[in-house]
Amino acid sequence: MKDSFKADALIFDIDGVLLDVTKSYPEAIRLGIANGWEEFCGGESDCAGYGPGHEWVMKRHGNFNDDFDIAWTLLSMAAASGESRLSRALPSPERLAEELADFRAPLQEWVRGKYGDRVPRDESRAMCAKLYGDPENGLYRLEKPMLRRRWDSLGLPVGIYSGRTAFEWELAKKSLGWEDFPDARIIHYDHGIEKPSPLGLEILCERLGASSPVFFGDTASDMKAQAAFGRGRFAAIGRLLPEAEYRFETTEEAVSAFAPNPG
Repeated sequence: MKDSFKADALIFDIDGVLLDVTKSYPEAIRLGIANGWEEFCGGESDCAGYGPGHEWVMKRHGNFNDDFDIAWTLLSMAAASGESRLSRALPSPERLAEELADFRAPLQEWVRGKYGDRVPRDESRAMCAKLYGDPENGLYRLEKPMLRRRWDSLGLPVGIYSGRTAFEWELAKKSLGWEDFPDARIIHYDHGIEKPSPLGLEILCERLGASSPVFFGDTASDMKAQAAFGRGRFAAIGRLLPEAEYRFETTEEAVSAFAPNPG
């Protein structure tokens, strides 16, 4: 470590931190755009569509923590193009970055103001949610734990600040083997608090009796939330945030750097 900082709590994001979601959520976005392009826009899905380049731009932006709203936003952009083929309608990653340059929250207002109300948001989100969480063939089944230790074995109070819904959190608990994780220690989408708001961290610290947590995240919205919170440290997992002061290739490595029981 670069200083003598000692954490008094460990707060985790889920996707890309506790669970490897590389085969689930990005694919739900990709299929949601491809299927939505045909169902909602009457177009032709003639290309792979959403890919790693788009993912990089969206996840580094800081205001697109909700994967299903990513699909809706990109569908709205494509629908406004006037093209019928997805290969021509969907912006390239470079063009996408230009489109997002004038973004102003709230997201729904910005999307509808710039691209119109051409794509039904609720139906688009429901399509993505079914692709992800369908009990029979849901993509969530492809997720793998990135931390092999139990939450109560790390030597510090543990909390979770996630953009998942309550239903998606239930799926995550099973994948992690954390079915007994206390409900009071997680803030999720259904609580009406979304990153990059620091409010989730504030509430969790109050509940955990902590003031200097480490927040483990992997996207710009995570890093912005911790910066706005203004206390503790942010530990970036993976390669999306090379500018982060503390960055780790794996969650196991990051936890070992901060937890008193490195395992």
